[in-house]
Parts: sequence; structure tokens; C-alpha cells
Amino acid sequence: MSVAELTEDSFLKANRISQEEWQASAIDWQTLHQIGLNHEANIEQLKETAEMYARIIQRCQQVHSVRWRVKDPQHLMEKIVRKTQPNTPTFKEKYVGINETNYDSIVTDLIGVRALHLFKEDCLPIHDYLCQEWKNAEAPIYYVRSGDDKVFADLPDDVVVKVHPAGYRSLHYVFGSQPLSRIVYTEVQVRTIFEEGWTEIDHKIRYPNFSHNEQVCSFLLIFNRLAGSADEMGSFVKQLVSELELHQHAIDEITQKSEENAQEVANLFKLLEQNESKQQGSQELIDKLREQVEQLQAEKKALHRAAKQHAINTLSLNAKAKCKASELIK
Repeated sequence: MSVAELTEDSFLKANRISQEEWQASAIDWQTLHQIGLNHEANIEQLKETAEMYARIIQRCQQVHSVRWRVKDPQHLMEKIVRKTQPNTPTFKEKYVGINETNYDSIVTDLIGVRALHLFKEDCLPIHDYLCQEWKNAEAPIYYVRSGDDKVFADLPDDVVVKVHPAGYRSLHYVFGSQPLSRIVYTEVQVRTIFEEGWTEIDHKIRYPNFSHNEQVCSFLLIFNRLAGSADEMGSFVKQLVSELELHQHAIDEITQKSEENAQEVANLFKLLEQNESKQQGSQELIDKLREQVEQLQAEKKALHRAAKQHAINTLSLNAKAKCKASELIK
């Protein structure tokens, strides 16, 4: 339904706002309706800005995919009602006095862009990339779930870490750009694909029908832990593969050197056969051959040790992987 067709009663009913909540809000219907009309008229322009952000972010090597949206006018209006109810958890002081001329400088998520990545640690180079492209309008926020025992120690000092009440995990940025006469703010969220899946399901289920249902919230919390465990396992498997490749590379180098020495020994034997009649030259070749054989034997022992160590490391890493998997699914 177009904002122009909305009435006060139809808006409250469609967005499940009670009369008590509406009366507690510090905004009147005329102002709220005008904000909705103004935002609806600017949607196409905002879409162009969103597409620009998405194109630039997708160029980052660590970004797997990008999603974007422009806030629905009724969702914006409903948010303003929630943010203008004093003495409630959703109240925000900056929303007091909001109107059609200043709402786009107060509401910083009229445009929302999500940059999705595979591994948790990928957020660090993505952070650097975003901050090179745009200037932060607000300090970046890293949301974590209560109980998360690890926050990246090498996050920049300007990133604020906060526990999200609903358990969301992601980095949030607010950037400002000015494609036309006014500054347009865009919220960029950076999170893993697993976290995006949980967030989407949580949002679909929790809002608006079962937001206070204890059983539903309990299952969503379990699902949240599974998403976090999947992220941990993804990073662990990546590290496991990297270590296995390093071990294999060391063995390959020793093997190649051993083969090269074996070929050199074979060549010396040929020279020795050709110079059997030349005692002096033959003795020199024998001495050199002896050195090569001794070196070959030493490298053979080293190869055996490396292969043995590789087998031990592989068993150890596999054991670690099984323990990690068992730990994460508890």
C-alpha cells in the first residue's frame, strides 16, 4: 500500500502498534505521515546510491557477495514510533523532534548494504578496504553474542565492541556520501555467510509474530550457537589445510633434492666407466662419488624423518580437528 493511502488506523493495525504504544510516542500522525511520503518519493534515488555502494564493495577480494535494500516507508515509520517512546528499551534521544526535513540525517540506515564473507578473519581486510573507500560518519561497531569468548585482538582501536541483545554478530559502519544536494547515509554490515543465514531466519521468525515466545527464542539461541560454531569450524579447517600444505611442501623439497643427487651419482658412474684406463682421473671421480653417496644417504634419512614427522603431524591435526568438531557441536 502506498503511504498516500495510509490512514492512522490502517498504519497502526498493519504494523501491530497498540494504542498505548502510539500514545506513548512523541510524534504525531501528520509529521510521521509526511516523513513516509518524503521517503517514498526518494526511494529511486536511494536505490542508485545503494547500487553504487554494492558495486564498490564487491571489488574487495575477501567479499563473497553483497546484498542491499532501501528501507520500506512503513518500516521507517514504524521504527520512528519505537524510537520515540520514552522509558522503553528502544527509545533514542536523537529521534526527539524528528520531522520530514531532518529524518534522513537522524535515521542512518535508510540504505542498508551487507557484505558477506566466508571466514571470520576476512572481516579485517574488508574493514581496511571500506575505510579506504569512505569516511566513517560514526565509529564502527563490532556486535558479538553474549558468551562469545573471542573477539579479534587485532581489530583497530576505533572499533567499538558491543554485546547484541539478540545475539547478532557483525561489523556495522555508517558512511556518508553526497550524490546530490544532501548527504545520504548508508549502513554497511559485514558478516559471514553462516551468520547471515541465521540472521535472516531469526528476523523472519522473531518479527513480528513470536518475538516474546520463550520456546521459539530458545531454539533461535541454539541456532545462533550453531552458526557461530560453523564459523569457528570454517576457520579451523582453513588453518588445518594450510598446515598440511606446509608439511607436504617440506617433504617435496627434500624428495626433489634427493632425486637430483641420485641423478648426479648416476652421471658420475658413467664418467667413471669412461675413464677406467685413467687411474688418476678415476680416483678423483671415486672420491667425488663417495661424497655424493654419503650425502644421498643423509638426505634419505632426512626424508624418512620428515615423512615420519608428517605422519605424526597429520594424526595430531586430525585429532585436533575431531576434538574441535566435537567441542563445537556440544
